[in-house]
Amino acid sequence: MIKMESKAPAAPDSASKRTVQPAVIRALVFAISVFASCTGGLADVLSGRYVLPAQALEALFSVGVLGGKQIKGRFEKVKGEMVLNAKKPEASRVNVTVDLRSVKTGNDRVTGFLKSAAMFNVSKYPTARFESYSVRLTGKKTAKVEGYLTMRGARQRTSLDVHLQNTGNTRNIAIQAEGGFFRSLYGMDAGLPLYADKVRLQINGTGKRY
Repeated sequence: MIKMESKAPAAPDSASKRTVQPAVIRALVFAISVFASCTGGLADVLSGRYVLPAQALEALFSVGVLGGKQIKGRFEKVKGEMVLNAKKPEASRVNVTVDLRSVKTGNDRVTGFLKSAAMFNVSKYPTARFESYSVRLTGKKTAKVEGYLTMRGARQRTSLDVHLQNTGNTRNIAIQAEGGFFRSLYGMDAGLPLYADKVRLQINGTGKRY
């Protein structure tokens, strides 16, 4: 049985008053800063110049197979740079370079085929590059990034849906990007239509402010 007493609490001594007031102030400052970061979206909190180091990024891809399981893989060497300007989004930009020689799947035969002249042709075109020409904010921490993907000597338009998240560290930003491309536009039409034309991409990682 719980007993409830109506006895008034003792008044705090002078020492407790000295500790309580700064604690309250710190709590208010923290609450205000969190509110500002949430309502301000990318402004100030996430704006800046970031390097996207290879060790902090992963690039995943998948290709549909008619009547079968998707082919999935990753690129182990991806790097880039990103500039975010929330007050002037048109000044933002994203550049990403993928080392196509670093492609990996769970099957050595498939990996070898992707590196061959019929697909990425890595001996002649070892890298692919994405360069943005438009960054449009679609939410407080989301953006539509449109740009050119250059691969196998061809340059085509594509887009990425990007989600940005403050990590709590003012020098880091978490990134999730999704997009894709049609491989036939780059001369990679082997296996169509059994293997889908659309290649889906997902890039996850951390940008480091500098």
